[in-house]
Order: sequence, then C-alpha cells, then structure tokens
Amino acid sequence: MNKAVFHVSLLLQISSYSWAQFGREAEFVITIYLKLKGWKIEQLSKGSKGPADIIASNDTTRWFIQVKSSTGLPRLKGYEVKRLRELAEISSGLPVIAILCPIQLYNTSSSEENKELDFANLGNYAIYFYSLHDWKRILPSQKQQ
Repeated sequence: MNKAVFHVSLLLQISSYSWAQFGREAEFVITIYLKLKGWKIEQLSKGSKGPADIIASNDTTRWFIQVKSSTGLPRLKGYEVKRLRELAEISSGLPVIAILCPIQLYNTSSSEENKELDFANLGNYAIYFYSLHDWKRILPSQKQQ
C-alpha cells in the first residue's frame, strides 16, 4: 500500500473523518487549483446534488466539472455522465470529470512519451481532468497576463 493511500485509510479509521468529507475537500482542492490557474469559479455545489460539482470558466472556455476522489479507481455512474453531458450541451460548455487520487494510481508508465505531464501534480496526490467528449486527459490552461 503506498503512503498516500495508507494515510487516508488510517485517517478514516481513527477519526470521524468520512469519505464524504474527503470528497468535499477534493472539490475545494480542485477549485483552488483552478483559481491558481486564473480560472473563475462560477459555482461550487453546496451538496453535490446536481450534475456539476464545479462550474469554472476562463476567457474562452466553460467547464462543468464532476469531481471524483478515491484511493482506488473512482466509480462513475452512467446517469452522472449523461446528466453532466446534457447540462454542458445546453449551457455551451465542456463536460469534465476531475479525479483526485494518489499519484501512483495512474502514473505507472516511465516511457519517454509520458514525460510531459498531463495531470496536476500535488505531491502525493494528483488531479486528472478528462473531457467527456473524447475521454482524453486535459489540463486547464493558465490565464495569460
């Protein structure tokens, strides 16, 4: 078990910290990351009841983001994808899945072609953004000053 997974599992066992709290904090982490990249946060959900947990925009793009956090592979339900796609389509935006998880979970390749990061490195954790149009990893571009 890697250090990051062990830390979260231990925290959940010895405290009243829950997976729901971990998920909510993942929404805050991703929101802060986007703000640091110059994105405007139009909405942060109050209870994760809607299709998008975060609505964020920059000068040219509007993202409707469903956040998933996990120490393993995150679960994504078909109806969540459908609702997120529908919302983004009627609002002229891009449906995006953002995953916060231990960095080792997705980055097992050490090939030369994988040298350019297509994720946000947070130390023991990483944020992966996926476009639901083509399921490719994307990164929020930094606002030009």
